[in-house]
Amino acid sequence: MKKISFNLFTKLMLSFLSLVVLPLTVVSSFAYSVATHIINNNLSRSIQQTVHQLSLNSEVILEDAEKAANTAFYDSFNLPNPIKKQIEAYPAASDYEKSQISRSIEDEMNKYTIYRNDINGMYFIDTQGTYFSSANQLREKPNFTDFPWFQTFTESSSADANWSPSHKVGGYTVSSNANVVSFLKKVRNSYGNQIGILWMDVNERTLENIYTTGLVAPNGYTMILDDANNVISISDKTLVTQKLEPMKSLMLKPVFAEDNGYYFTDEDDVRMLVAFATIHTTGWKMISVVPANELFVDASRVKNIIMVSVLIMIVMSTIIAYFLSRRITRPISNLIRLMEKVAEGNMSVRAKVDNTDEIGKLNKHFNIMIGDIQNLISTVFVSNLKQKEAELASLEAQINPHFLYNTLQSIKWLSDIHQAPDIGEMAISLAKIFRFSIKGAPIVSLYEELQHVKDYISIQKFRYGDRFELETRIPEDILGCQIPKLIIQPLVENAIFHGIETKEEQGTITIWAAVDEQSLHIGVEDDGAEISEEKLETIRRSLLASAGKYAEPKKSLGLRNIHERLQMLYGNEYGLQVDRRPDRGFSVVASLPKNME
Repeated sequence: MKKISFNLFTKLMLSFLSLVVLPLTVVSSFAYSVATHIINNNLSRSIQQTVHQLSLNSEVILEDAEKAANTAFYDSFNLPNPIKKQIEAYPAASDYEKSQISRSIEDEMNKYTIYRNDINGMYFIDTQGTYFSSANQLREKPNFTDFPWFQTFTESSSADANWSPSHKVGGYTVSSNANVVSFLKKVRNSYGNQIGILWMDVNERTLENIYTTGLVAPNGYTMILDDANNVISISDKTLVTQKLEPMKSLMLKPVFAEDNGYYFTDEDDVRMLVAFATIHTTGWKMISVVPANELFVDASRVKNIIMVSVLIMIVMSTIIAYFLSRRITRPISNLIRLMEKVAEGNMSVRAKVDNTDEIGKLNKHFNIMIGDIQNLISTVFVSNLKQKEAELASLEAQINPHFLYNTLQSIKWLSDIHQAPDIGEMAISLAKIFRFSIKGAPIVSLYEELQHVKDYISIQKFRYGDRFELETRIPEDILGCQIPKLIIQPLVENAIFHGIETKEEQGTITIWAAVDEQSLHIGVEDDGAEISEEKLETIRRSLLASAGKYAEPKKSLGLRNIHERLQMLYGNEYGLQVDRRPDRGFSVVASLPKNME
């Protein structure tokens, strides 16, 4: 699979956008989540509080109805209740008196019902089964015992008052078929004996008016439900007096586990909020079911606002990232174009340095590098030119050594004929020197170089006799080190001419060699004439002049040539070091890389 590569501009754009878009997305998501959570919780609590207030309003209506019923049969401390008095007198009265008593009781109960829209009717059933109506609207033979909850209340010895589920009055009245809830109360005389049961109907629409005025959502619905899942009140009148269907009963089951609260559930694959509160007068539950998508419209608006804000910030960030990336990469692109021109051979180009930041420093050092390359090219060109000249001179110089080598071989043959062995040995040594000098390889082993030095010394012995001795201190394990040819012999020659020759007594020339981790050090020392500090400093300055550090006259050419050769071959950290010996004489040390064969 081919690796995708992006240029610097694209990488910077992606980096800037990543630094902005990723944190912005995380923060906006977190903000939306927190805001939605807060809004949803606040709205849910607000709806729950609304439902709780509706339950309190329902309690007020029901309690007010109870007060009306209790007031109708209230016993004054000084005056017995007129309704109770007449009910107790009814069984022993004549037919005419009974008619008058019934009309009087009806008038008394009408005082509490005729001016109240919430009370549909008030009835009294005495212990003999006689019925008294607030508006004389009972059917001819009503039977209240047809209602199971009435029968249960009648037979209960512990309950003195109770509220019935919703039911229709058409079963015992002729005036209407309205939905009502009935308040039942056992009425007792002043001696505590039960004289009958009060039955008061409260219109169900009175309860409906409470929650329809406090409607929380257009597509939601509110109901009042008892613990047997009987619908006490709801806007859909076909459901009033009915039991809830099983699926909805299961959905609303949690409302009976707590006094009030709210929770979320699904109804017909729609997310719903169910808020509920208890009507403590009756134990019924006021329940509101609201679609969550309609309820949390504000959360959707917050989401849209956040998304638009994030989109605007991303667009602005992209524009800013573009200009920042272009500002950073433009100088680099310019520098790349200059490098391409340099690669084509144009060394005259220079980068514009107009600031001090990293790009400005890069341009500055680019200019320095191009200048150094130009100088290096000039230096290499001059060096190659000199090398070619030296090679040409070497080829020309090799003509004479070849001729001299052949001539010396002839002299050796003649010395053998004329029995002059010293002349022959001298000719042989000189021939070896010439043969070594014309050897093609510029790099030889330390051993070969020492053999060349010994041939040179054997010739000098004919001239100086026993005036000096050669001493070597070189470990055998470094004799294979590779060194430039003709490095040691000029140093020995310098020791003879400038040290031993000026000494009257016999002298010693010492050649030593040592190695460390990276370098080979070869030293040539003599115990000849004492050298002054001024002359030593002159030699040192001459060596430094070879590196271009001083403009000195050409002195100590032999040492300078060796020093220059070593530095040209191995670098400025190598070369010759000169010094005086502690007692007398001169010391030269050549340092070069350790190169074992």
